[in-house]
Amino acid sequence: MNLEKCAGWVTHLQKKMPFDTLRVFLILGTYILGEVGFFPFGSSFRLGLGSVFYVLCLDRFPRLATFYNGWLTGAVVVLLRILEGRLAYVQPWSTLFLENSPAILYYVALTVGMVIPKVKKEKENPVSTSLYFVSFDFLANVLELVFSANFQVDRHSLSILALGAGIKGLFFLAFIATVEFFRQRILREKDKEKFQGQLLLGATLYAEGYFLKKIMRDIEETMECSFQLYLQAGHDSTENRHQPSLLNLAERIHEIKKDTQRVFSSLNAIIEPNDYSRVDLNELLTIVIESQQRYAKAHQKMIEWITSSNSRICLMDNFFPILVVVNNILANGIDAIEEQGQIAVIWHLDRAILNLHLGNTGKPISHDDRELIFLPGFTTKYSEVGTASTGIGLTHVQHVLKESGGKIRITQTSRIHAWTWFHVQIPISSMSEIVI
Repeated sequence: MNLEKCAGWVTHLQKKMPFDTLRVFLILGTYILGEVGFFPFGSSFRLGLGSVFYVLCLDRFPRLATFYNGWLTGAVVVLLRILEGRLAYVQPWSTLFLENSPAILYYVALTVGMVIPKVKKEKENPVSTSLYFVSFDFLANVLELVFSANFQVDRHSLSILALGAGIKGLFFLAFIATVEFFRQRILREKDKEKFQGQLLLGATLYAEGYFLKKIMRDIEETMECSFQLYLQAGHDSTENRHQPSLLNLAERIHEIKKDTQRVFSSLNAIIEPNDYSRVDLNELLTIVIESQQRYAKAHQKMIEWITSSNSRICLMDNFFPILVVVNNILANGIDAIEEQGQIAVIWHLDRAILNLHLGNTGKPISHDDRELIFLPGFTTKYSEVGTASTGIGLTHVQHVLKESGGKIRITQTSRIHAWTWFHVQIPISSMSEIVI
């Protein structure tokens, strides 16, 4: 994320940049931007943007907010202006010193105003900080003007100083507001990524819950068989010696069943849909697509994504079945594409039925494999070293659809590009509210 990298770079500067380097940056930036301005009274007195840059540096880099830096900045700026006047206009040294030296008072006064405790407390409020800057900029300009040679402070000059301070305050506020805007944007993107991760984790746990339920059924059947053996051993005198062992076995299986039930209850509590806000169907599918786009990018695959939907708003309560189905089918589509291809995600609502059409231009599925791809452990995907995939992705899909009353069928087209389509129908009347 470029925005986040930029913010990280600024934070690194704030913490790691050597103090002397920051000080040079402060002084040179203040002098250069100080040349961007105007001379309202026809004298050497100027209203420039250097003070805006100076205060921004004090605000962003608190280490610089010292009285010594205020005096040093003013002194160096005055020295550079004197050298500039001497070289460019060949003015006398004494005249240049008298005209420019009051600027030292300006920067010292401005520093005093920006480092007092009350201003530091208001830094979290950009508007209040800007108003403080306008106030102290105005007072510092008045102080500089009072000590300027051959100049009288009157109502007209004060009005100009107030106007200049207000304009600089707007520049200061605009910068602070822009920084805050981008900071909030970064935070929103991080929250969005965190929410996406939680949704996909919940979908994974939801799918794995099927196998836990299967284990619980198997344990129940095994426990019943072991108890029946215990009863049979009680009626058979030749097997009486095994009866205590069979009873112990049945008890242990029962304990395993209770432990599994506790695990399943905890898993259900984690993925309980009410733990999340209601999510619009379009937003939900967009989240899955964005996640799979990152997955494709991580595997260095150039994929063109085609999406289409109707504009109806459908708020989902129990959205994990949809997440499991779409996430697994799209992941398989990406894996089926070798280097570059296309993936289509098309969805629309027909009354209370969600119709999903998920297609890809990857390696086609053979007719024989089509009958086997939903079986647990069956896979056509192997790593570079020949390790087989788990082969349970589409098994999850099938069982989730079975529990939710959905259907899935596969079709293939052989036009310019061979497309493999998964057509999914999921009833959503019990897990959603259609608003529009």
